[in-house]
Amino acid sequence: MKRVLLLLLLSIFISCNDGDVIVTTFDFDDASLQACAGDVGFLFYKINDGGTESLSFRIGISEQQFTTNNTLVSQFNGSGIFANYRIYDGTVTNSYFCNEIPPTTPNVSIEYVANSGTSTLITTATFDDNDRLERVDSNDEDDEGTGDKDKDGIPNYYDFDDDGDNVPTIDELDTENVDGDNNPLTNPLDTDGDTIPDYLDEDDDGDGILTRDEANGTLDPTLIVNGFGVPNYLNASAIDEVVVEEFREHNYDFDSDIQLILTNLVLINGDEEITRETLNMGIIESILTGNTLRTPAFPED
Repeated sequence: MKRVLLLLLLSIFISCNDGDVIVTTFDFDDASLQACAGDVGFLFYKINDGGTESLSFRIGISEQQFTTNNTLVSQFNGSGIFANYRIYDGTVTNSYFCNEIPPTTPNVSIEYVANSGTSTLITTATFDDNDRLERVDSNDEDDEGTGDKDKDGIPNYYDFDDDGDNVPTIDELDTENVDGDNNPLTNPLDTDGDTIPDYLDEDDDGDGILTRDEANGTLDPTLIVNGFGVPNYLNASAIDEVVVEEFREHNYDFDSDIQLILTNLVLINGDEEITRETLNMGIIESILTGNTLRTPAFPED
């Protein structure tokens, strides 16, 4: 019969083939979750305080997994997704896992492999469109919150262009710092004086033509294509219209944290098993940061 090792904080002594005695605690509660990216995906691992035991989990995902808020639930399959628990004859360090060619020492004395179980990888990403507007807790479409003024699928708080007029939000605020307070919200541009700031106004100059349609057929309304010295969208006397039903490319920064949880884990070494119903591997903050480019789909009428 298989012996089930009930491993909480109890030390169990296991004899190796060479006669050495290895002490294992299977105690990773105080160990930090670490990660390495490779050609076949990501390796997540923990090293116990003594440095002689590791618990690792590999899954075939790319960095793209960490660019959005999502939860990925996967079943172990023994190849692309698996976990193992190792006991070493010496102290193991991060370099053992993160080098393309692992060091020759320490040696693995005992290894338990899990070919069954479930992994839950939770990604929590923070987004920033760098428009200097402070995010608020609101779903109103005119606030810098989760509302979506232009219906492009990107909430205002990280929408490069809140009103969808193809002029970046940051260029429609108090760009000249007229009032001298360095706050772009206290005096945002309002070209037509209708009390709707330009960054929320689809028709900035109030001439009845959408700002987006005053770009001479391009995706950049800020181009000067007339003899007035200012772009058409800021001049009510310029009424040339070319309908544009396309958004320009957006970009925003992201900073992603992850949490990894393993459930129904069964680690096997010959006739021995280590089972865990739930194993919270931990959290990695800022596992990936960067900038995302995205062209939103134009909403249908």
